[in-house]
Amino acid sequence: MNKFTSLLAGVAALALSAGASEAADLERIVADPTYAATISGGVQFTWSDISADFDGPDTGELGDWTSPFGEAAVLWRPSGNFNVQSDFAFHSHRLDFADGKNGPDGNIAIDQWHAGGVAFWRDPTMGLFGIDGATGGRAEWFLGDMATIGGGVGYHNLDFGSGKIDIDGVNVNAFVNFYATEDLAIKVEFDYASLDFSSTNNCEGPCPDVDGDMWAVGGEVEYLLRDMFGGSSSLFVGGRYAEREFDISGDGTLTFEHAQVFVGFRSYFVTGGSLANHHRTNTLDNTNTLLEKVPFLAY
Repeated sequence: MNKFTSLLAGVAALALSAGASEAADLERIVADPTYAATISGGVQFTWSDISADFDGPDTGELGDWTSPFGEAAVLWRPSGNFNVQSDFAFHSHRLDFADGKNGPDGNIAIDQWHAGGVAFWRDPTMGLFGIDGATGGRAEWFLGDMATIGGGVGYHNLDFGSGKIDIDGVNVNAFVNFYATEDLAIKVEFDYASLDFSSTNNCEGPCPDVDGDMWAVGGEVEYLLRDMFGGSSSLFVGGRYAEREFDISGDGTLTFEHAQVFVGFRSYFVTGGSLANHHRTNTLDNTNTLLEKVPFLAY
């Protein structure tokens, strides 16, 4: 019991000392800037498997994806704590099929992107809430200088064109960002989405009723390069596991499993100070993990 009490006291002392070291920095940038921007890019690698409990597509290793990506956002604060953001993200997923899998010339490319925006209220010492073009409603709660808790819920639609599959559903996400030091952040996130496939007019016979569930769990470590590039750029690295399960009426289920790792470089413009300051006074990430960052392959 004494050891447990000592451990709690040590953690509390660490939190207080970290908070004291950040206090002056947060006070200096307590008001959001009128303009801010973020740009990032990198590459992601994904290993995918496919399995089915009915006679259909081949099962086993699907193949390996290589996905260069880029994201950019600009923020404007017209007055008070109200913010308006416009953003763009592009993920180019390129699949090298495993042995025994057939594709166009042995590979396939899927580009997933969005152009959207966010309108939100934010107090950099408390939290934020707003409407997100890629997620829906979202909110964040700032727990002092040690962590941020956030999440969102929204509606999504994927239209593959006339006479093809139309998909809609809801998505939710949640994350916790821990600030281990002024320059080091550790993020843990969870995503879930449902999929409802509409009937198509190119089926052989009656179109099957297909429903899907997707989820992902992952993490990211971001390190601020305080002594390089003006002190407002960072390196980030992370990974996630994602799974998509499609329930096909009358046949069974089709499951995709994805394991991912990624690395990238991010630059913050206008804002300064610690990573917590950048995250709480600069743009927001509204890229949908399950519909953009994880390759979507309608097999």
